[in-house]
Amino acid sequence: MTPPGPWKSYCTLVRWDWTREMRRKTTLLSMGVMGLITLFLFSFAIPPEREVLLDTRAGILWVTFLFAATIGIDRAFRADGRSGMLQGLLLAPVRRATLFYARVTSTFVFVVGLQLVLGVLFLVLFNQSLNVDGAITLIATVIATDLGFVTVGVMIGAMTWSVPGGDVLLRILLFPMLLPVFNVAVASADRAFKGQALSTTQLLMLAAFDLTFLGAGHLLFEHLVKDVGSDV
Repeated sequence: MTPPGPWKSYCTLVRWDWTREMRRKTTLLSMGVMGLITLFLFSFAIPPEREVLLDTRAGILWVTFLFAATIGIDRAFRADGRSGMLQGLLLAPVRRATLFYARVTSTFVFVVGLQLVLGVLFLVLFNQSLNVDGAITLIATVIATDLGFVTVGVMIGAMTWSVPGGDVLLRILLFPMLLPVFNVAVASADRAFKGQALSTTQLLMLAAFDLTFLGAGHLLFEHLVKDVGSDV
């Protein structure tokens, strides 16, 4: 029997993950609850009428995004808190690079979808608004930032899935690596709230971050999971 091609395998893996998650909904609910709790805590700590909100709103938004998204990252190779998903996925007759891109894509879709909902809730809770240019800037920033964020997270998740306390270790390793792109994302979100377009420099920095780690994942993912593959 001829194994399916890379594109067909990629689409099958993404569709399978989407169907499974839509059936279970546990990860989406956990991400949503975490995002809502974070937003409500910030809304009580910094009431919308205070001037300090104008200086901190971009940071509040992205802290909320990251806290919720790390739950989505953690689910890349875990199912219901168990760490055997990667072993099962490696049994599929597909290239490791195809598996990597499929996990990045499905996780990216979950994260971006939820963040768009949280973004609307943020605007309502903190009485903020965006014009057309600002909305385009924010959406472009979210997409560009999340692509790199998810890519790094999937790579680290492949390294930490079998380690005791791997979910905590994932966050310990992930957040420091995201500091450069997080700084750009906050600055871009601040421009969005001011109704300004995304600057070329910021866009190039986000694109460079994304391409660097996508390339690293393409080259290194097979080696990251080699020992796991030999055990299944």
